[in-house]
Amino acid sequence: MSTLGQQLKQLRNNKKLSQPEFAQQVGIEQSYLSKLENDKSIPSNEIFRALLIALNLSIDEFMKPLVSSHDKVRLMQVPDVELWYKSKEVKSSATQRKVIYLAMFLISIGCALFYAGHENYVFNERFYEYKSQGVIKTDEPLNVFTHWNIYIIESNREKRDEKNREMQARRVPSFKLIDEYAGESFVEDVEGGKRVYNVNELPKTLSHAGNSWFEFIGIFAAVFGLVLAVLEPKLTRHPH
Repeated sequence: MSTLGQQLKQLRNNKKLSQPEFAQQVGIEQSYLSKLENDKSIPSNEIFRALLIALNLSIDEFMKPLVSSHDKVRLMQVPDVELWYKSKEVKSSATQRKVIYLAMFLISIGCALFYAGHENYVFNERFYEYKSQGVIKTDEPLNVFTHWNIYIIESNREKRDEKNREMQARRVPSFKLIDEYAGESFVEDVEGGKRVYNVNELPKTLSHAGNSWFEFIGIFAAVFGLVLAVLEPKLTRHPH
């Protein structure tokens, strides 16, 4: 970590100027320049500006190697340098707030995304299965497939066997998966009559990749936010 004197001497040597030559350009005595380079004196604000002009440097360029200098207290005796350090601190505080807000946002959105995926709020995974035995003709009762035998008037065994074979032949099951409960049963008009759909006792669960992605992205965002919050002091630390 350089001091102001060391920095001044290095920059003068880079320009291949002797002390007398550089002192003349700045408009100061060689002896005073020697004191500055040996850190035995601190320049006034006016002389500091003259030094920058002679070196053809901005204050940012001059101060860059001195940003973490242990000589900061002495350096801040120069008003322009004091303002420069304060501006750096303001920028550092603003950056710190941005990092903290970003970390909070990532943690919040990460938790929300994980919860949405875990609870299937976006992509439903719970379905109700409804089954229909077959098509019910217009003039038949809705429970004909389960109770057809009570509607047979003839007691003739042959007639009953014939009706049984007919009903068995008409059994063409149809299934529907619905993401909302539609009651124990519902009727749907179809070609040739109606179908009665009855719900199975237990809902079916069909996993959806979208929910897994929501959980993954949520965990990633939350963890990244936590890491950002932990590392924030190092990322935004302003050298003293």
